[in-house]
Amino acid sequence: MKKIFPFAAALLFACAFVRPAGAVDALSVVTGGAEPAEGVASADQTAAKDEIPQPYVPSAADAEACNKRLAEVERLFAEWEHLTTDEAAARFGVTAEDVTRRIETLTLLKNAYPRIINAISRKKQDDADLARQKGDTSSPELSLNDKPPYKLSYYDSYIGNLDDIRKQIDDAKESLARFDSYAAASQKLVEEREASWRLARDNYQKDQNQKTSWQLQGAAYLLESARTQLILDGFEKERAATALAKYELQYQRRGYLQKYIRENLDLSAEGFAAQIAALNAEIKKLEDSRPALNRQLKQAEAAAETAEMRYAAVADDKDKGAAQLEMSYRTAERDRYRLQLEQLQETLVLYAERKRLWTLRYDLGRGAVDETTIPAVVKNMNAEIKTLENNLLDVQKDLLSLQSRQSAISKMLDSEMTEAKYLPGLKKYSSAVQASIDSCLSYTAAVISLSAQERAFVGELQETYKTVSTFDKIHAFWKTHAATLLNTELWQSGGYAVRLKEFLIALAIIVFGTWGARKLVHMFSWVVGKYFKFDETSRRTFDRFVFYLAGIAIFLTALHIVGIPLTAFAFLGGAVAIAIGFGAQNMFKNLMGGILLTLNRPFRIGDVIEVAGVSGTVTDLGVRSTLIRTFDEKEVVVPNSQLLDNQLINWSLSDALLRVSVDFGVEYGTPAKKVKDVVLRIADANPKILKNPAPWVYFADFGDSELNFSLYFWVNQKIASGMKVSSELREAIQEVFAQEGLRMAYPHMDVSISSAGEKQRTSQSQNL
Repeated sequence: MKKIFPFAAALLFACAFVRPAGAVDALSVVTGGAEPAEGVASADQTAAKDEIPQPYVPSAADAEACNKRLAEVERLFAEWEHLTTDEAAARFGVTAEDVTRRIETLTLLKNAYPRIINAISRKKQDDADLARQKGDTSSPELSLNDKPPYKLSYYDSYIGNLDDIRKQIDDAKESLARFDSYAAASQKLVEEREASWRLARDNYQKDQNQKTSWQLQGAAYLLESARTQLILDGFEKERAATALAKYELQYQRRGYLQKYIRENLDLSAEGFAAQIAALNAEIKKLEDSRPALNRQLKQAEAAAETAEMRYAAVADDKDKGAAQLEMSYRTAERDRYRLQLEQLQETLVLYAERKRLWTLRYDLGRGAVDETTIPAVVKNMNAEIKTLENNLLDVQKDLLSLQSRQSAISKMLDSEMTEAKYLPGLKKYSSAVQASIDSCLSYTAAVISLSAQERAFVGELQETYKTVSTFDKIHAFWKTHAATLLNTELWQSGGYAVRLKEFLIALAIIVFGTWGARKLVHMFSWVVGKYFKFDETSRRTFDRFVFYLAGIAIFLTALHIVGIPLTAFAFLGGAVAIAIGFGAQNMFKNLMGGILLTLNRPFRIGDVIEVAGVSGTVTDLGVRSTLIRTFDEKEVVVPNSQLLDNQLINWSLSDALLRVSVDFGVEYGTPAKKVKDVVLRIADANPKILKNPAPWVYFADFGDSELNFSLYFWVNQKIASGMKVSSELREAIQEVFAQEGLRMAYPHMDVSISSAGEKQRTSQSQNL
């Protein structure tokens, strides 16, 4: 059997107790006489000898208490390290898994207390640092080594530093949010384990034995572990909050320095000329290197071509490896010079962009930039930054490929399997690839540098734009964007161009005019309907037709006001004709159907109709379709053409009465008269069934296994639904039949069985 950890025996000692009368409670040894949880009375408060001690409550501020608790646990571990897991399980009446879980819990405690002690010390240091920063009242500019005026390059270094602090602030905010969620989860775990401990305590009080004692002690350890984790999460949360406060103070101080340096920049013509001269010198240096690179490229191309021909001409396999290596080296040299020339040209473009950037920055600093044009400049700068990022991605792909090739060459150079004769060629090959890698790295650094400068300049522009008045911003936007947009031509037709401005005005007139017309037409139709005594169906139809006429009038009026002739929509004529010919036939058919239904009036709103397999109450009669609410509360839209083309049954044309039937069957031998009496009694008891005409029962037929009956009754459709009343009657018939001893019929069949020697017929019933 394996030995448990040194601390396992301590657990067993603390948990191995049977509590006889007058004995000392073993839990007091483990809990260490700790203070109880808030709201729970302690043993010294009640002065009761047999009071169950509370779980240990770790301190988040007292390092000495945490050290005492840690020393106690470690002492108990050292005293009982000789016990084995199986021995402990047998001794205390638990399983080996119970012992293992207890050990794991105590391990967490043993590791938690040193972390709490360190966190207490660290918090004191963090608080002291934050207090020192808050108490620093010295002028930030005194920390600068250089004196004004400052160069733009010096200013750029502080911009980069400020960006780094801003990233640290964002990271601290994320950490604070993360540890806040951790603390919430730990608090929930503490509450759950407090409930588990109370349950174990109640079980121990009911039956004090070895098992319940073990369970109570385990619950105490789990609760203590959860509390230590809550304390640690709280420390991490506080540390993140302190770090955030420190970074914000640094950001504030650096922001002040950035502003101070910016106000004291050297923006003289001499300074600008010196900066441009330095850039021109770099450009000239690059231009001067171009002829040499071109010569080297031609030589490398010729050497690569020669190497390829030699490799193709080699017939001996022994010499083929060396020839192939030579060809690879020459090809790498050729690719190296090609890459350097491409990057040279791209670097020249970068320097040209840098010159333009420095010019803009000097103009901005001198106030020579129209502030209303800043949004357009920022937009262009962001597009250029995006282009630089794409270039950087392409270079990184090339760099990864070259580094992978270099890694393979290095493995061959380091391998003992590589023949000595190949080593010089491999070294030259490696040197050529490394030169390409260095070129890519140099170009990458240039791209990153320019991208950082452009990002910094965008930040400067945005800060400057914040000081521009709102009126100037609106004016600039209108002048540069809105005015041009409103004069955009949407289409031309009939010698007339429709512009966005005119179209929007016409659209506004149509929208608001239609809204006002809806209100006026509704009032007009109500007055007319009241005067001519229209019913609801006629009033709604009249309302719709008047509204459609008003809509056409509003549309034509809007076009006339903004000066858009109808000829401007001539291009739509062919499309409309095609739409009518192929897609709008049904629409006009339904429209005519609505007119005919309005004139003939085969039904009204509120009538119960049946058409094309749809039954229900008419709730609305439109120009194109009719809305029917079925008996199961579904809204069905029926095209008006179907109402004309199909047979239509109006159940309430003359009155609202509807006859409904319910079919049912009973077993043979059931008295028919009794069935009729019971069913009529059920019908009379339902208040929704009309008494006049009175319901009646019809003996329909002799079925195969049942006597068939039908109940007929009438309902007022405006008051009750025939489908719902039928359902209620079926439920009542089933219930009353069971009470009266009347059995509903069920299917059965006769089975005849014949044997080979004799004929025998047996009749039996079988449920289907």
